[in-house]
Amino acid sequence: MQFAQGAVALPDDAEGDRWRACVAPSIGLHAIAMALGELHKIDPSERPLAMDKAELGIKQHAGEINSAWAAEPMPESLVELIEDAKSAWEDSLHEGVVWRCKSERFTTRHPGEIGLAMREAGFMGEIFVAAPGVEMFKDAPVAWCRDQSGGMPDEQVVEFVDGFLETCTGKVERPEIMRPLHQVYRQMDFLSGAMHDLVAPVTGDLPAGQPLLVPVVVGGEVCSVSLPPKSGKPMDPIEVKWSTIAADEAEN
Repeated sequence: MQFAQGAVALPDDAEGDRWRACVAPSIGLHAIAMALGELHKIDPSERPLAMDKAELGIKQHAGEINSAWAAEPMPESLVELIEDAKSAWEDSLHEGVVWRCKSERFTTRHPGEIGLAMREAGFMGEIFVAAPGVEMFKDAPVAWCRDQSGGMPDEQVVEFVDGFLETCTGKVERPEIMRPLHQVYRQMDFLSGAMHDLVAPVTGDLPAGQPLLVPVVVGGEVCSVSLPPKSGKPMDPIEVKWSTIAADEAEN
């Protein structure tokens, strides 16, 4: 609203015209970005349409701003506004349910039964689980699932994954909504071995390290998951570090 009110005082020249042309689409982008953060409050059945409308709205408003500045370099503030709206949409698409390790360590068994059950149920979203036989440590995500358009899947899907995790070795926290979801990367030192596990959002740049959460179901397709390695000496616990962005999302 301050932007709209300030447009009255813009100079009556080419640059002022460009800024005035950006008032309505800028407000639209900001409104969409804020609304995307509230998607968890709507009925899940309405989420796909809401995501489609948000995507179309972002493209429309961004196109209007680009047209206004086609002949001149776009101000950084408008570039950031467009990127913020796009990031909000991407984060919403990757919103889902996460299980974190509650015990000192946690190890899953092979998740083949999850894939078979989800195929029979016609589940079209995604489920990732820690690679079978790989030790995970306290506070690390050990599994997550999301609906096809982001958000919490059907309650029966969440209950099935929760039940599977209860039969694995170790304890998990109660499932929680997180936006965006994230991967766990085991970062190594060639001399000393595993240094720590880094938790980072699945959106944005990929950090170095071995990803520990493997796809079990993606888009309704059951993924091949390797059998657990031969059991050996347990690892010494290593620190679980959250990237700054992931830590902020976890606190929220």
